[in-house]
Amino acid sequence: MITYLNGDIVEKDPTYLVMEVGGIGYEIKISLNTYGHLKDATKTKLHTHLNIKEDSHTLFGFHELSEKRRFLDLISISGVGP
Repeated sequence: MITYLNGDIVEKDPTYLVMEVGGIGYEIKISLNTYGHLKDATKTKLHTHLNIKEDSHTLFGFHELSEKRRFLDLISISGVGP
């Protein structure tokens, strides 16, 4: 599991960002709340959750640990996905 990433923001969009960590670029899905915190940032640390399904691996990132915990609580409900 990837618990967090700390690195340079290479590309930023309201729904995702690309972060370079150790020479590797990670595409990370983010919320509008996280985007608001990172609007002017060039480096950051994001708490992450790797969602693995049979047809995709999706990395979600959160500026605050509390937002990640709420996300995990929501997706633990049957029928609710990311």
